[in-house]
Parts: sequence; structure tokens; C-alpha cells
Amino acid sequence: MSKPKQAGERPFAMNLTTRADAVAALRAHYMPELLKVEDFEAFESIVASNGKSLLADMMAACLAGFDESLRGSMPRGWSAHHRARRKLATLVGPVEFERTVFVDEFGRRRALLDELLSIPPRSRLSPGAFLWLVGRAAEESYRKTAAAFLAETGCRVSHVAVMGCVRRAAELLRRREPPASGRISQPTLFLEVDGLWVHLQSPEHRDEALPRFLYEQARKAASFELKLAALYAGKKEVAPGHYERGGLRLTCADLPPQGFWDEVWAMLSAEYDPDDVGTLWVCADGGKWCGPGRIAEMAPEPCRVRGSLDPFHVMQKVCRAFPEGPRREWAAGLARRGRPLQLARMCGRVLPKIEDAKRRDRVRDLRGYMLNNADCVVFPRESMGTMEGTNAYVGAAGMKGRGMSWSRKGAEAMCLVRCAIAEGRPLVAPKFPALYSKREERAAEKFLAKSLSRGPESCGSGWAPPHQASTWAMKPNARFRAGSC
Repeated sequence: MSKPKQAGERPFAMNLTTRADAVAALRAHYMPELLKVEDFEAFESIVASNGKSLLADMMAACLAGFDESLRGSMPRGWSAHHRARRKLATLVGPVEFERTVFVDEFGRRRALLDELLSIPPRSRLSPGAFLWLVGRAAEESYRKTAAAFLAETGCRVSHVAVMGCVRRAAELLRRREPPASGRISQPTLFLEVDGLWVHLQSPEHRDEALPRFLYEQARKAASFELKLAALYAGKKEVAPGHYERGGLRLTCADLPPQGFWDEVWAMLSAEYDPDDVGTLWVCADGGKWCGPGRIAEMAPEPCRVRGSLDPFHVMQKVCRAFPEGPRREWAAGLARRGRPLQLARMCGRVLPKIEDAKRRDRVRDLRGYMLNNADCVVFPRESMGTMEGTNAYVGAAGMKGRGMSWSRKGAEAMCLVRCAIAEGRPLVAPKFPALYSKREERAAEKFLAKSLSRGPESCGSGWAPPHQASTWAMKPNARFRAGSC
């Protein structure tokens, strides 16, 4: 049974005919080239090099036609002022076109084509080119991204422009909007937080050999910690032994602890209804800033916030403290069952028997770790401990490596972009902010204020008539009727 045709729907044959006409025109254009070279490799190179320029010319022609239609249907009180050229770097190459600049009823100059197509003012990149640069810069350096864009489109951009695109994309991603279907009702949520140390840009190069203590102090002074958070609503098995976090949301911030938790709560409130959350599990590595106490103060009364140590860090300390064997298995079993005090007592009993000073320090560290975080050695039924892997492929993979260094603002912007890509959230391109910019708003206000200041003065009832009249525009043969003035 065929699908009934909807009202206003174009028939498929018409679309096919239009496409066939376009193919026929391109065939007539490129067929002489194939007959001339008689080589597929050379013919492919010709089509690849000239095809994008044809598409760029087509885009320019379409924009010119759209602008012509706007001139024929301008709003009442508007007038065409002049025509201005504009050039954009697009995915098919440079596109140069002219559009009309109008003057609206308030005297403001407005490019209506830019406003309707949401092309940001003074931008030299199309939305597609902007998104291409941001997505590519998330995987490689700014200079390599600029070189790849030049090879792909023939448009030259600087590495500084690529950096500006990443920072602008991060600003747009910050404005997290709630889902179109409304906030989700979820009884149990899981939140994991951790820090990512990033090397800071520094004008000083520390090439000299330093003692270990001084080297660590210098390294910490040349680095800073980005705070990351992962929020999800449980896990589902997508393959045997492989699980996926449902409704994953990621965020990062270079903020003090309280500011970071405000950001996390804003992310949670944008996606989920806090009043419907019964239990919120907060998983961290036991750091002072990432405990569950701060977010527990923000949660509403019905929500129960419970803390859980990151299983990765717990097992890491157990494996460092005890060599492979029955003692390690016993300690790991106590940790998995949530028995921190028993594990601490076990460490206290074996401490006098350990001769190696380094291993004795590790056992002592594990004992203190269990005693200080005894309330958080509780693991929910659904396994957590995914934050280290998230840090590895979201942050460290693209931001930590040989020769990499960042400013604070640049590192936060790059991490936000990579978080959006990891969670599957689409990147956002800048659009025209409003029907007119802030600068044009101020110009309109000045225009209105100036117009009001020139108005006639009120004299109680009605308006005072003008006392003088100019005659410079009168015709020489003007005649006046007696008593008309």
C-alpha cells in the first residue's frame, strides 16, 4: 500500500528530474576534460579541484538571488541604502557575494540577508567552517588544524583564529539548555568527579637539574587542576561484558570548589528534576574539594546524597601496598565488601612485619586512606569508577602530551569541547544574536534621543507653532492666497 501524498509535498519525479538536469549540466561541463586527458587519475584531480569552486559560485548566486527577493519585499518604512560585499570561508571554498544594506524606520543600517540567515556580523567563517575547525582542533593542534583547513578548502586561517573558534564554541556550550521534552524524572543518579592536571604556559624554561623536592614544587607551580564531572543514570549492557552509561553528561571548570559544585548542580538541574531524585551517589577519590558534603547542601529534602570512594583508587592503593598473593586478595576482598575498619586493622597488624621502608609507607598510606574515608567505602550495586577512563580519553588524550601547554582559559575551553564530543552533544555555531546588534541598539537610542530633543515645546494645550519658516526650497513662481498665512 503506497503512502498517501501530503498536501504541498513535491512529487519525487520532479526532484529526480531536477537532479538529473544538474548531472547533465555537469557532464557537459566535464566531459571535454575527460576526452582531453584520457586518464582517470588526472580526471579525478580536475573534478576534485574544480568541483568545489563550482559549488562556491552556486552558493554566491543563490545568496544574490535571495538578496534580490529581499529588496522586492522590504518592510514598510525601510529603504535600500547601499550594497556591500562580503566574503566567507566555507567548506567548499571562499564564497564572495554582495548584499543590500537597508535603513530601517529608526535610521539603523541593517543587512537583512545576514540577519535572516543568522550569519554573525564581522565573521569571516561560515557556520559549517566554524564547526569543522572546532571538531578538528579537538583532535590535533591549532596549527595542524589550520593547515588541514587550507588543504581541504583553499581558505587560509591562522592558528590564532582556530583557537578563537574553540573558545567561542566553549562559551556557547556553557549555555546548557534543558531537553526539548522537559526535565527527566530519575530516582537514582550517579555523579563522578575528579581533577585533571594540565601543564601551564610559562615563559621560563626549567632545563637545569633540580633535586626531586624542588622539581615537584616547580612542576606544581607550572600546572593547574581542571575539575571534571560525569553525571549519568545507570549503566546498560551493550555487548557481553561491555556497558554504557545512560544519559551521560559531562562538564569541566577552572573554578574554586564551591563554584565548580554550583556548575555541577546547574547541569543536574537542567537535565533532571531534582525533586524526583531519591538517591544521588557521588564517587570521588577522597580529595578535600570533591567530597559529597557540598552538593548535599544543595540537594532538596527528599534527595539522599551518598558518598562512594572511587574503586579504581582504592584498588590502586591496595595493589601498591601489598604484593601479589593471598594478602593482597584478602585486602581487596575487604575493600570490595565495604569493610574499611577491618582493612585498617589488617594494615596495622602487618606494619611491624614489613622490612621494606617504601612498602611500609604504602601500607601506612592505605591505612590512613581507609580511616579518613570510612564513611565512603560503600559501593552501590551498579559499579562506578569510570572517571579515570573518562579523564584518559576526554582530557589526557588531547591535552597532555609532549610539548603541550595551555592557558587556563584555553584549557577549559578545549576540555568543554571534548566533553561535548564525548557525550554526543552537537557542537554549536555562533548565530546572529538578534535582529540588530548591541552597537546598533545604542545607535538607535541615540537617534531617538536626538529626535525627541529637537521636537517643539509644549505650551499647555497643543503644540506651539513654528516661529520661522525656511523658503530655500520654494519655487520662484510660488503664489500665496491672501489670508492663508
